[in-house]
Amino acid sequence: MLKPIGVGLGVAAMAILVSVGALAHRPSAIGGTFDGPAEAVRVTDPDVSQVVYGDVSVAHPSLWVAVAVAAATDLYVQLGVPALKRLRTFRPQMAIVGPGLPSLALPFAVPTGMGGSLVVTSSVADGVFYHEPVTDTDSWILAESTVRLPTAGTYYVVVWSSAIVDGKAWVAVGRREAFGWKDIVTLPKTINAVRAFHEVGPDSRLITTSKILFLAAVALAIAGLVHL
Repeated sequence: MLKPIGVGLGVAAMAILVSVGALAHRPSAIGGTFDGPAEAVRVTDPDVSQVVYGDVSVAHPSLWVAVAVAAATDLYVQLGVPALKRLRTFRPQMAIVGPGLPSLALPFAVPTGMGGSLVVTSSVADGVFYHEPVTDTDSWILAESTVRLPTAGTYYVVVWSSAIVDGKAWVAVGRREAFGWKDIVTLPKTINAVRAFHEVGPDSRLITTSKILFLAAVALAIAGLVHL
């Protein structure tokens, strides 16, 4: 049995775990350009809920996420943009590209032998407003879809825009939440990075979060070493 102080700190650790688990997706990359298959962000377990935040701009008009699958499977994808006034009518398009998919005309080159499945957003009048409580950021969700990947191999989720605007977007894959202690330790850095991507200021809650993270680490040590 833990001593009382260990129990109290254990509760603090659990509070952090719950907070991390409340994130809609585990960030895989935050900010930057991923313009083409060679620069794609690599996702190794597409069943796990993960998100990539990147530029979809005039200089870098596409955002690529590479998804490796060992067998045929269903891939859940979601597309959103930060809820910024200048992006209110921004409608990047999204397609899943890969082996075994039907031929699809796209405004960019795809690897040889790959087809695609289009997820249409151009007809979306208003995105679904979404508030992410852990990072305290707002987005508009433009599309979500489940696409059948018919065979093993590498597929790409590609977001692009032909609009003359320096936009940005996020792409999420997977539904299963899976977070570890590394996610907890890096939580303050992650929150700051996501808020910067959404163009909002630093989060004053991070001071308290950092203190709780320290207590959580102490709690783990106590839980492992102190017994009555």
